[in-house]
Amino acid sequence: MTNSHFLKNIDLIPIGLPGRPAPQPPSERPEFSLPTPPLRDWKFDVAIKTKDPVLIHGNLATGGATGDLKLTGTGLRPELQGEVRMQNVEATLPFSRLEVSRGSLTFDPSDSMNPRIDLEGTSVIRDYTVRVYVYGTLLSPEAIFTSEPPLAQEEIISLISTGATRQELSSSNVLAGRAAMLLVQQLYRKIVKKGEPTESNTAFNRLDLDLGTVDPRTGQQQATVRFKIDDHLVLTGDVGLRGDFRGKLKYLIRFR
Repeated sequence: MTNSHFLKNIDLIPIGLPGRPAPQPPSERPEFSLPTPPLRDWKFDVAIKTKDPVLIHGNLATGGATGDLKLTGTGLRPELQGEVRMQNVEATLPFSRLEVSRGSLTFDPSDSMNPRIDLEGTSVIRDYTVRVYVYGTLLSPEAIFTSEPPLAQEEIISLISTGATRQELSSSNVLAGRAAMLLVQQLYRKIVKKGEPTESNTAFNRLDLDLGTVDPRTGQQQATVRFKIDDHLVLTGDVGLRGDFRGKLKYLIRFR
């Protein structure tokens, strides 16, 4: 395989709004078979290798993938064996960006449509460094979430998906602000960036707005705007109920 592309766009609105139920797994197990003669009796012995990475483009992810696979079996029961590895993959979610440092799918002939997953990624969200490890199989994936500073896994999942912890989302203003930002992002991609792949480092993706947060100094509600200049510098601005404004430039130092 050479000069190949994979394009897949995902609608953010049904799956991304806070408070929505998680998407349900497919009701039927995916199968691939050619039951019609004479295809069912064909015997396969095909090597599938990528000469250069398959480019992945979509509204939520970019990167590449290389594969070394072998198709055997018959048309009625084809079997796939080998491995697909991810390269420089970035997943851009509505309120976070996940850099995949290691990712692979391992296919076994006994269950070709259910490959094993091995994926590890890192995301920097506000003042948190989040690490995600996904393992298991495609039909039964498992995930482990850790963060620095430490948070419970439920809080980390909320932080990745909404940009706020569950405690912060208890405020109706914060929840409304998250939903509004998601809607604006969806309209921006559909109208301004229609048909273009996602870009994880645009100014729009580095901007974050929080409504209804509590000022720790006064205990009153405020609106907070954050702009990520780079991985170390973050510009923030807070506006209180009385119109008072406070701006800060943060320099982040992370220990590994």
